[in-house]
Amino acid sequence: MKLGNGVVELIAEGGAGSEAVIRLELRTMFPGLGGTLLTHEGVAAALRIERNPDPMSGHMMFIRHLIVKKLDDHFYRTGVYTFSHVPRVFGSISYGPSEVREAYIYEWAFGTDGFSWVAPGTRDDIILRDWKQFVDNFWSVGLDLQHDVTDAEDGRISQNIVHQYPLCTESGDMCSLWKRIDFGFRSIQVNLDRLTGFVHDKATVLQSSLHCDRYEMLRLAVRYLAERDSVSDYDLGRLERFIGEYRRSSLRHYAYGFGPAGADVCVNGETETLIEGRKPTEGPASDAG
Repeated sequence: MKLGNGVVELIAEGGAGSEAVIRLELRTMFPGLGGTLLTHEGVAAALRIERNPDPMSGHMMFIRHLIVKKLDDHFYRTGVYTFSHVPRVFGSISYGPSEVREAYIYEWAFGTDGFSWVAPGTRDDIILRDWKQFVDNFWSVGLDLQHDVTDAEDGRISQNIVHQYPLCTESGDMCSLWKRIDFGFRSIQVNLDRLTGFVHDKATVLQSSLHCDRYEMLRLAVRYLAERDSVSDYDLGRLERFIGEYRRSSLRHYAYGFGPAGADVCVNGETETLIEGRKPTEGPASDAG
């Protein structure tokens, strides 16, 4: 399906849960905050369509994922663990009222979901490399990424972790080629007080690992998550600009292109924005702090 100067091709239905439907798409077009971006080369991307139709919930999910991704960048860059374990996030959609769709777009994680947490032929837990460091450090900053990673009917089976090579060594180890997915309200729990405190107290360290503009984007994103109704239009505009620059950087290795005279190519003639209609339902009370 062609959209403007970009292409979106549905490859397969990627699964469905209580919060969202996932589609695997091949895309050269990425709508989102800061403008719609085009790539010359197709990108395998996940489109997560929210079952919750509340306005702006697609952008809210993008921001939740963005915060997790930038903290993941910080942790692996500072040697807490070896590899990145969170997919890149590419864009978000908030349509309405004529065509209601709340969704966001992220890098498709190739691999298998549903490996065994138990080593073959034993009752011993497997050792998933980087996993303990990953969940412990996210927990310390207010994000519980160990929540919702086992099958509801069989706790020995994983979910929301995609592994590219899900085979154990003789010692029961599994390698670090895995990604944590699903950052919805039912899949990860957020302590906003602890998260806000970390971003404030560790500003110097985060600026060093992420650089100043990315740190400011992270700070504003966390503030939006915690107290969006008090964020000024000026700071919302800054957040959108930082996000646009980040999205362009994420897609740069796919040789992104723009429309005539360098202008952003926009869905329905508009760029996505946080400023209008900015009162979505944040989600469960557990995310309030």
